[in-house]
Amino acid sequence: MSEFEDLTWNKLLQEFGKSLENAIEHLENRDIENIPGAKDALIQRLNDMKLIFPKNNGDIFIKSINDNIQNAFFPNTKTFSEAFEKILKSRTHEQDFIINELLNGFVSSKAKAIASGTQGPIIDRMVEAFSKRNDFHIVDHQFFAMFGDPNKPRHYVRKQLEELINMFGLISEELVVEKDVRTSEQKTYTFYTFPDDIIKLLEEKYLIIDQELGYAYVSDAFDRNVFICMFLANIAINRDDMEKIGGAYTINGISAIFALIILLSFLPKISVDETNPILNDPNYDEANMSIIPKSWMMKQVLESLFEPLIKIIAYRLGGGLWLSKIIGSEVNRKIMNQIRFLIKDVNKWILGQLVRVEIPIFISIGNILTEVLVGYKED
Repeated sequence: MSEFEDLTWNKLLQEFGKSLENAIEHLENRDIENIPGAKDALIQRLNDMKLIFPKNNGDIFIKSINDNIQNAFFPNTKTFSEAFEKILKSRTHEQDFIINELLNGFVSSKAKAIASGTQGPIIDRMVEAFSKRNDFHIVDHQFFAMFGDPNKPRHYVRKQLEELINMFGLISEELVVEKDVRTSEQKTYTFYTFPDDIIKLLEEKYLIIDQELGYAYVSDAFDRNVFICMFLANIAINRDDMEKIGGAYTINGISAIFALIILLSFLPKISVDETNPILNDPNYDEANMSIIPKSWMMKQVLESLFEPLIKIIAYRLGGGLWLSKIIGSEVNRKIMNQIRFLIKDVNKWILGQLVRVEIPIFISIGNILTEVLVGYKED
């Protein structure tokens, strides 16, 4: 890092340290407790974090983000197919349900802003459209019917639809018909599809090619995850081009999502008394779930930690360019408010308690924190 970058990174670490102090102060001064010892456990965790996070130039952040977020979701490459393949291989519906839900919600809201006349989840409609055809294409008039606004001129809608296509990294192909059946005139049809190198990666598991008939069928495995991976791959290879990735809205949203993942990963896992009814609930798995007490969900605690975490994520993923889009952003404040509610949406409610499901990324990042804590206490 250059001297300027060192100063920037150190400033971000200092801001996070102050946010920890604010969160601890609010927890100590508020009597919000529904599980004995829960508040004390979080205060202890935040105090530990305050001691260890500045160590080794914020090495715990660098490891957590590089090993668990950067490599899996934003690989360092300029080749779209390579980025897509790495992201696709690192993700599954079963393991990353919470991440899928967060990303699907964000991509859908962004796409909705582009194609404002659309009804229903846009990614699901994209999956449906490709599933219905045996040539793995969407024809232009079909695309306009799905996502266009009938109240606006076609040329006005075209630019918005092109933005939607670019967001997923799809390409367009043209077919010229010398004599159209309906009009008896030459007509050009535009088809939207996946790049050839992406189609090769989708074959077998997601796409079945019938060589004899020349048809391409999607398999049962083809779902919204494919489009989410396309969206992430586009961000990975174009992270320095604001126009290609959707500008400040994308940067704030993505940074907020992964700040939430980091925060949930750092929360301590608490035990409840053996008489607690949640232990007898068939939906609760003590080995793979942990309770998130209400005292941890205080607005003052969450927002205090979120803002500096969002900046840290932005800086690690996109450097000073991304960080500049976070500072003073009105979009960022709105997204932060939405993220507070997303915590409740993507986790489970069991007997009135909010429960975190221990998916692999939570466990992996949590283990990094545990190792650092153990090493610090031994020193």
